[in-house]
Amino acid sequence: MAKRHLIFTWVSSGSLMMMLSCAVQPNTHYYDLAVQSNFVPGDLNRSIHLGVGPFSFPDVLERAGIVTRSSPVNIKVSNYHVWAGSLEQAFTRVLGESLAHNLSQNDVWAFPWDTRFRPEYQVRGVVSQFSGEAGGTVKLKLQWTLLEDHGKKVVTSYRYQQATTAEDTSYDAYVAALNRLLNTFASDLSKEIAAHLVSDRQP
Repeated sequence: MAKRHLIFTWVSSGSLMMMLSCAVQPNTHYYDLAVQSNFVPGDLNRSIHLGVGPFSFPDVLERAGIVTRSSPVNIKVSNYHVWAGSLEQAFTRVLGESLAHNLSQNDVWAFPWDTRFRPEYQVRGVVSQFSGEAGGTVKLKLQWTLLEDHGKKVVTSYRYQQATTAEDTSYDAYVAALNRLLNTFASDLSKEIAAHLVSDRQP
């Protein structure tokens, strides 16, 4: 009888622990990048076919959990604050939409595009950092290249670096800081593209 009572106690305790574990498990929060409206337009004054991407990302960012840094070599990957989709695709999508708006262009396509169609102009990039400290400095570092002749000829290539500060230690503020960096880059890139393509058509 005592043995049966002991087994019942173990089973009850185990069930209670499982219930408590489920009860305290945090909710998962999903995040995305978005286009902002405070752009500085580029003055292109002609229609072009522009492809945006690919923009390759470092392996450390190719994961669902949002990555923050406590030092240049230490990172934290959140289990409960995650990207709603691919960060690389979200970055390219928002950049494409921003360039289309800033340059007043309709034919702007985010990579991947139809393999039967290669845009006349393409802007590609390699992102080396798109992360930082929660409540601290957040950085975007990359190299971008503008190509013409359907990707066969380099027009120009630049290294780009920008930083901002997350307003507090929350993930909302951290993602907002990343979003600001992307939209600032889109504005700066729009002006660079416009300057190079306008001068390319001048006699």
